[in-house]
This record gives sequence, structure tokens and C-alpha cells, in this order.
Amino acid sequence: MENKFTGISGFDEILGGGITSPSTILIAGNPGSGRTVIGVQSLCEAARNGEKVLYICVTTKSETSVREAISHYEFYDESLNIHTFSASSVERDPLTMLVELGNIVAKLKPDRVLIDPVTPIGFGFPEAERRRFMYSLNAAINEWNAIVYLTGTMSQPDVCRSVISDIVDGIVYLSQDIQRRGNKRIIKIVKMNRPNYSEGEHTFDISDKGISIYPRISTQTAGQISPVTRIDAGIPGFGELSRGGLFELSSTLIAGNTGTGKTLFGLHFIVGGAINGEPGIISTFEDTPAELRHYAASVGLELEELEKKGLIRIIYTPPPEINTCRHTFKIKKDIEEIGAKRILLDDISGFDYVFDDPVAKREHVANMIRVFKDMGLTSMLISGNRTAVNDVLVSEIPVSSLVDALILLKNMEIDMEIRKSMSILKIHGSDHEKHLIEYNIDSEGIHFGQFLKDI
Repeated sequence: MENKFTGISGFDEILGGGITSPSTILIAGNPGSGRTVIGVQSLCEAARNGEKVLYICVTTKSETSVREAISHYEFYDESLNIHTFSASSVERDPLTMLVELGNIVAKLKPDRVLIDPVTPIGFGFPEAERRRFMYSLNAAINEWNAIVYLTGTMSQPDVCRSVISDIVDGIVYLSQDIQRRGNKRIIKIVKMNRPNYSEGEHTFDISDKGISIYPRISTQTAGQISPVTRIDAGIPGFGELSRGGLFELSSTLIAGNTGTGKTLFGLHFIVGGAINGEPGIISTFEDTPAELRHYAASVGLELEELEKKGLIRIIYTPPPEINTCRHTFKIKKDIEEIGAKRILLDDISGFDYVFDDPVAKREHVANMIRVFKDMGLTSMLISGNRTAVNDVLVSEIPVSSLVDALILLKNMEIDMEIRKSMSILKIHGSDHEKHLIEYNIDSEGIHFGQFLKDI
């Protein structure tokens, strides 16, 4: 037995490194979930690598129509062998199909076969006879010495009840949630004949390129050590207030209300790092790249020049379009491409569009922080306040406990004047200034001033 790749972005990763050959895999799901696309895409990718592939399509359409439909995808390969069977015929007479199918396979000797879908075959039979037919089909498949994909139009409870689940080596289940702004697509491995597949739900997209799968966040905690090296946060004067700067590989939360300059703190962190040879990623949900460049330029930060040099990369995701798995997948890819050492998330309140449950949001943010540390990054998270209360931390208490450093920014009314204050609430492993610290923002950036002792 050998291992073969599907060639589909993210699929081999969640499968634990591909599919064992020979084996039989059921790809199940409701109508429109992408079963056919993932099956045909895997065949075409295999064909490009020199494998013989066969697509058995149970349909009311002609072979020409089937080929025309899939030829619009970029993954399509003309060497794909297609044979159609009439859906009405296989419902009534599946045994004739089985004989013909055996002859086709014997002649072609394919390395991979897709039977799409398998659920209508023998549909007109009583359940007991249909089960016997499925066992006969399984016996035939075992003689083919190939990877065989079976697709099925089935709900997840149907999968558990079906005899097909007993005869296959693996089950992949696809689903979609039709939402106001588009479909949220989920893929999960229900069963697989190898132990190292990735459990849980993963998201995926379908486009003219085919299917792209975004594995959920996985972290590695073994062997991690507490960081001891200090780095310059890029914020003038912060090193003295923090008694030496931030710790390398640490995570920092900058929390504050509107107008306190949270994003500017983050821009200083990223730009300062890039200038010192530490490439950075900015993931933004609210501000577009153009808006960030304009803001940075207004305070003398050369964000755009550092972008052009490949030292900074901006990832912009409007909140309604946030897909957490896809977002993390994109971040990890960009980190690897530019060798990033710092990352800014601005702001994590954007995840409120995705998670109704604060616990789920906390889990996601915690996993992201761990991923950043595992990849050798120092992270800064920005958090605004969507609540009507005065204390910004009320909305972020579940998240604030996850980070290594916590900084609170406030607008304060003092002597009929609005003044800005910073509080360093914690820096794990370090002493820090305990007083409220006044700061102001002008065309040259952030400037720290006096301690506000009597407020």
C-alpha cells in the first residue's frame, strides 16, 4: 500500500498526508455541497501527474454535457476518462451496470475512479437487496486495486445509517450553511483508515479554480519555553515605561475606546520592527490598506515604502467576509512568504461578527496566539469597545487574560479638556510603570508626557 496526494489545497493536510492506495472513500453531503467538484478535481490533479483516471457519472445528461460542465474549472484535464450511466436505468437494474462497469475498469485499469453519485444505484430495490448489491459492488472495487471515490447525496444521519459507511475505508462529509452574504462551507473527516487525520470542522471555498480547503487552527505546545529576549516595541519612550520593552514571542493586547490611537500604537510596533529587520504582517478588519497608509504617512511612518521593500504585508478582510479558517490560513502563508517576525491584528472585535459565543471567540484568539508563538512571531492585538460602558475591558475580559502584556488607553476629561492616558496593566515577567501616563498624538506620532497621579 502506498500514499497518494489529492492535489487539492488543504485537503491532503487534513487527511494527514493524502489517501492510502488502494482504498474506497465516501464523499457525502447535501445537494450543492461540492461533492462532485472535490471528486473530479482530485481525478484531474492525478491525471496531470500521469495517473489513469475514470469518472463514472450517474446522470440524465450526455457525456458531452458532463465534460462541458466540468471544463469550465481551471483544474480540468482533457485526459479525464468519462463514462455516463442513465440514472433511471441504474435505479432499476444496477446489476447490468455493475457488469459493464467491471468491463470498463478491466480495459482501462485506472489508478483512480469516481462513481458519482452512488446513492441512486439500486434505489428501486427493497432495502435488503440494495444492501446485497452494495456488498457486491464493494467486492468488485476490491479487485480494482485503485483509489475509488463514491459520492452520496446524504445527510449526516443518513451516512450513519447507510450500509455504504460500513464498506468504505474513509468518509468525508461536506455541508453548507446558506447565509445572507454567501455560503459557509464545512468539511470534516468522519472516518479514515489512518490515525493522523485532522479532526473537527474545516472551512472551504468553491471557485472557478475548484475547491480550496482551509484547515482549522492546530497548535503545538510541546517544547515551548518562556521568552527572555527583549525587543523594541517601536513606540518612542515605551522601553523605559515597560522597563526594557516587550518580550520576544510575547502577545500584547492594546485595548481602548474610539480615538485613543490604538491603531497608531500597532503601526509603530510593525513599522519599528520592519526598520530593524523584523518583517511584519498587519491583519486589518476595519481600515483598508489605503487608509492605513494614509494614517501612517500623516504621522511620519513610512509604511508604504516598507511594503514596497517586502518588509510589511497588509491583509484586509471586511468583517462580514471573515472566515476564521481561511483568515488564519492566509496569515500563515504570508508569514512564511516574507519571514515575518511581528504581527498586528486590528482589531479582534471583528471576530464578533463570526462568534456569537464569547467562549468560542476566546478559544480562537488563544489558538491564534499560540500559532504565532509556534511560528516565532511577537504579536500585538488591538481591541475596541463595542459596549456602552466606561470600562473597555468589560467587553474583552475573556481575551485579556490570554495575553502576556495588557495596555489600556483612555480618553479622560481633565479640567474641561480631553486628554489621553495609558495604563500598563501587566507585562508577564517584568516590572513596569504603575502610574497613569499621559500621551498625545501629533504629526510626528506618539509622545508620552507626565504621570497623572491625582486623577
